[in-house]
Amino acid sequence: MGPQHVPTIGEAFVEVLGDTEWPDGACLFLAGRDALFFSPAAIAVVPHLIVACGARPSLPPERACLTLVAGRESDWALLPYARH
Repeated sequence: MGPQHVPTIGEAFVEVLGDTEWPDGACLFLAGRDALFFSPAAIAVVPHLIVACGARPSLPPERACLTLVAGRESDWALLPYARH
């Protein structure tokens, strides 16, 4: 997946969730220019996007350099703060 795919994936994410009652905590973050993080709540709703992206399980990324692509502002609370 490259940076050119992020808008398309974000639009597909919003389209699927827009057709349902948006689950709490279902969100999509962009880390850097081309790494996407699907929240655990999103995984159950958009498994086809997970497969299309070739996503692998990972811990939530730290907040630095993240952009909320789809979700609610309150979804930022799902991410860890910087570790000291």
